[in-house]
Amino acid sequence: MDSREERDDDILSVSEEDDDDIPDVATCQVLVEEFASVTGTDEALAQFYLQDRKWDLERSVNAYFESRNGGGGIRVIKDGEEPELLVTFDSKMVSLLESSSGRVSTEAPDMFKLITWNLDGLDDKHLKKRTKAVANIIESEKPDIVFLQELVPVTFSYLENALPQYVFVAAGTDDYFCATLLLRTSVYFDGHSIIPFKNTRMGRNLLCIEAHIGELKLNLLNTHLESTAEFAEERMEQLKVALKNLTTAKNSNITSILAGDLNIRDKEVTQVGLPSGVFDLWEACGRRPECRYTWDTMRNTNKEIGGRFKPRMRFDRVYLGQPSKPVITPKHFGLVGIEKVLGLQSFPSDHWGIVTYFEVKGKKSSGGSSSSAPVSSTSSH
Repeated sequence: MDSREERDDDILSVSEEDDDDIPDVATCQVLVEEFASVTGTDEALAQFYLQDRKWDLERSVNAYFESRNGGGGIRVIKDGEEPELLVTFDSKMVSLLESSSGRVSTEAPDMFKLITWNLDGLDDKHLKKRTKAVANIIESEKPDIVFLQELVPVTFSYLENALPQYVFVAAGTDDYFCATLLLRTSVYFDGHSIIPFKNTRMGRNLLCIEAHIGELKLNLLNTHLESTAEFAEERMEQLKVALKNLTTAKNSNITSILAGDLNIRDKEVTQVGLPSGVFDLWEACGRRPECRYTWDTMRNTNKEIGGRFKPRMRFDRVYLGQPSKPVITPKHFGLVGIEKVLGLQSFPSDHWGIVTYFEVKGKKSSGGSSSSAPVSSTSSH
């Protein structure tokens, strides 16, 4: 079976479902069309909702409208003189928060965790199961902050519904885009802006989030820079914009983190130059060779690369910009999504995700080191 046929099967058939009592394909198609008609959405989103509810149309439609209107989330109401921010909680979200190992507090934790990951949403092969695997990994890892790239509307909607314990902030709504997730029990959203890259040919931008963890103020920069070797000049200019926003808070008490699928090559970083006081976290945390490549066609078989040469690239990166008096210390740099999805011969994405741990200074001993340089990690992930 060729790859196109596999993709069609993944979207249109029900052969991957675990239950034996599912309707036949013709009935499923009718249900998909009815869901899309009632909700005003598309058939891909209909597949997500119906398959998760054993093809019960009424349950699926109700779940959709609950998540859009009556479910938990953040909405801006603009019918008065001043916009109001309305925060609502559905029952699933409340139970998750009540049972969370984290605690809602103004006190900053000793440690916090960040994941950044390109989810390859433009490849529809096994998209549903791959996205569900991503949700499961996020549930398991319990990161405080998540940077996602290459989301598409259907995967964004699915993850937003599957992970109500996170605030979702998206940089777009059409085609593909980035989104940043903040764990409600530890990270507090203060505001955001989107900076379009003026030279982009691919709709790329920089998603900037202002947030705080206790007294720790954060400037979170999530981006997906221009792809392919052909657009190196555009990509380097975009990196300059991102690094400028990373270092603008240097003379304040704000800690900045820039991460995402930068598509960058080492020689391009050398040509642009990293500003003083900016750390590449893979390098700062020990340069472990097993964590170097995040787009690695020798280990990740999601993309079919012809010939004997299998490219390995460090496209995904994390950069840290500290204030003049550093308040966090990077402690670990590892990878997630390195196991194939159960029942498939595919990984969750063609990219590995990066997971990083940060220690909040003053909250826990860092082994007596008073240097502002990050501390290397010897643990594996």
